[in-house]
Amino acid sequence: MKIRIKTADELNKLLDALALEIVNANIYHQLHKDLLDSRTGHSREFAQSNTFWSFTFTALNDARTLRICRIFDQESKSLNLFNLLETIKANMHFFEKNHFKERLKDNAFVDSLSEVDRIPDKAQLEKDICFASKQNPIVKKLMVWRNNIVAHKGAKVSLGNNDILTNNAVSSEELEALLDGCFEIFNRYSSLYRASTWSRQVIGHDDYQNLLNFIKLGLNKWDEDIGKELQDLQQKQAEQNKPAEPEKSGGRLRC
Repeated sequence: MKIRIKTADELNKLLDALALEIVNANIYHQLHKDLLDSRTGHSREFAQSNTFWSFTFTALNDARTLRICRIFDQESKSLNLFNLLETIKANMHFFEKNHFKERLKDNAFVDSLSEVDRIPDKAQLEKDICFASKQNPIVKKLMVWRNNIVAHKGAKVSLGNNDILTNNAVSSEELEALLDGCFEIFNRYSSLYRASTWSRQVIGHDDYQNLLNFIKLGLNKWDEDIGKELQDLQQKQAEQNKPAEPEKSGGRLRC
């Protein structure tokens, strides 16, 4: 359902608010995915803090899931991708050249940017609305999880009746399709409306690699220290077990 707005600035605020959900959902998803992949080459490093990493993976998954449910929420009064697109459909005049030039009046390249046709393509907009709605079977399944697990705990599910979840499982490939789709759609209209797009690669995304490498260095140093201690202990034991030399007396051996 469209959101009632009166000015182009209000549409701009809606774009900003939903951008944070879409960008962060993609960032949390990629970090969760990359950390899981990192376990292959850093199994020992992860094993040093199993509890910490378990909570970390759970937190990243929850953060990703919560945001993707907000993005594809179907509530009529919430800000979600479907309602945003319906709002754009009802306010196409805000994409017109005069409004665009007013929004970007402080941009040095506003004249050249305004020469591009920025009115959304109606056919493409309808496809995007369909993707963000329950007409999309993946979104329909996601809403089952949203209504029974994410937004609140369904009573039947809590009592052990998990059929509704089993029958509406969302695969990792389907989750990727939703994340890729919402990001592409959002940037399409952000680019048309204000000549700007978002990146889903946050600066410092690979910081976790430094952490794992430092843990690896620490473990290598620990191995060296343990190895040296064992070597010193073995040497000391060898000296203790070494047979005593026979004593000499009067130039002759005394046994």
